[in-house]
Amino acid sequence: MIGFLLFVAQVTAADIAFAQAKSFADQYEAAISPRDKGALVETQGQALDDAIATCGPIKGAPPPFAIVAHVAASGATDRTWRSGESALAKCFEQKLSSATLPVATGKAFYTSYEISF
Repeated sequence: MIGFLLFVAQVTAADIAFAQAKSFADQYEAAISPRDKGALVETQGQALDDAIATCGPIKGAPPPFAIVAHVAASGATDRTWRSGESALAKCFEQKLSSATLPVATGKAFYTSYEISF
């Protein structure tokens, strides 16, 4: 399973759609160790806090959206996909596209942020 996920992470990120990238992210997140997942979630939380600070204040209850990121072996986010078209979703995508995340396997991977208020 891990071998497949590593292969998937090497697929050219620009050639896939949101749904496929989200599927790759879900598979990766389900396969990593609890310790590595904890580190990823903690770092994603910090990135989301930064996005909220940049894109806020958030008024009312905006519609939910998701951002999928392809993360290079260096930890830098090098491609993102977005499921919503709101100004808030676009702002979050822009901010999260510069996030650096921990790389558990030493290889590129996909991960996602699912945002709802």
